[in-house]
Amino acid sequence: MSRHITNYQMEFEIKKLDKSEIQITITVSAEDMEKHRSKAIADITKDIKVKGFRPGHVPAHVLEEHVDKKYIEAHAQDIAIQRAYADVVIKENLQVVSRPKVKIEKDEPLTFTATVAVMPEVEVKDYKSIKIKKQEVKVTEKDVEEVINDMKRYGTTYKEVDTAAKKGDRVEVDFEGFDGGVAVEGTKSSNHPVILGENSLIPGFEDEIVGLKKDEKKEFNITFPKDYGKESFQGRKLKFKVEVKMVEEATIPELTDELIEKLTGQKKTVKEFKEEVETNVKAKKEQESKQKHENEYIEELLKRCKVEIPEALIEEEAEYILEEMRDEIGQKGLEFAKFLEQAKTTEDDLRKKYRPEAERRIKIRLALQYLIKEEDVQVTEEERQEELERVKSFYPEDQKKKIEEEFTKGNLGITIANRIALKKLFEKVLG
Repeated sequence: MSRHITNYQMEFEIKKLDKSEIQITITVSAEDMEKHRSKAIADITKDIKVKGFRPGHVPAHVLEEHVDKKYIEAHAQDIAIQRAYADVVIKENLQVVSRPKVKIEKDEPLTFTATVAVMPEVEVKDYKSIKIKKQEVKVTEKDVEEVINDMKRYGTTYKEVDTAAKKGDRVEVDFEGFDGGVAVEGTKSSNHPVILGENSLIPGFEDEIVGLKKDEKKEFNITFPKDYGKESFQGRKLKFKVEVKMVEEATIPELTDELIEKLTGQKKTVKEFKEEVETNVKAKKEQESKQKHENEYIEELLKRCKVEIPEALIEEEAEYILEEMRDEIGQKGLEFAKFLEQAKTTEDDLRKKYRPEAERRIKIRLALQYLIKEEDVQVTEEERQEELERVKSFYPEDQKKKIEEEFTKGNLGITIANRIALKKLFEKVLG
């Protein structure tokens, strides 16, 4: 069905396509095109010099003698298309999420189509019936002891011994991997420090060192895990040659008031410290349980969510994931181009690889936005300001003004509002 915008003498028709795209067909009247030609001529005269006329004051008939009429008409069409498209988007309150693909169908009268992705319609069936049981959080003595043992490690001392290496000892080893008798690049290390039992090396490697004394050598086969970080080693079986260069026995200190003060800088009794550790462990477990509870709810939500996600949104999200990877690799001091070379992949390959994850992320966001609207979750200005103050508390005084500016003029205000809305939603649906 065609519609008419009387203010601008323009007719348009909107047609729904697949994957949350629409096609807008717009016809611009001859009267409106004359206005756009006048604007085009005014724009062009600003940049053209004609003897006897000031820039910007060249009459149309004179300009046409110096500039190809096709150029003037093309510029007038560009102006008409931009204006007409924007008017339809505003009038119809279209939530576009991509740049339009424009095609001119006819010059007289100017008729064009604009194909554009819009915010998709979301349907979540029977979400109120989702019931996720929250696990009860318990803190055991073993949990507390593990934390204390980790802390005591910082006070552990080591003494070189001539006895066989055992778990808990610190050793230094030379090793190198071979495949069919040929040394494999990237598997050699000298005087490599290892605390046996911490499993910092390939699974099974440290077990082979246990029982060896200083200067003793050993050869053994190791199969790399299938999910090993470097793809070329995944599931690969190599023979390693190892020589122990040093064995140091560990002396783990007893937990005392003095050790607590030395390692934490705080005066606490052993009893007080254990109670504090228990409180911290419980808080951590509760946070993990809460996150698990929410994740399980989201998984159920996704099963009930029906939405056609536009290609433009998927491509944008995949690019964002790629950018996250670039930043992460850069923080490790690696060049992204070198990483791609080592991984034997390309940016296009990675974009394709991350498409499912990109689509999943978008679907989660859309489903949660749907619920926030359905459950009428509101965020007050007072709540936003309270959260802003909490965020500011993590920053030094000289950066707080910048945070406030980002809150009022940037995206921080929206981010905070979304965070609060999501928190209130989960409190409502999960109880």
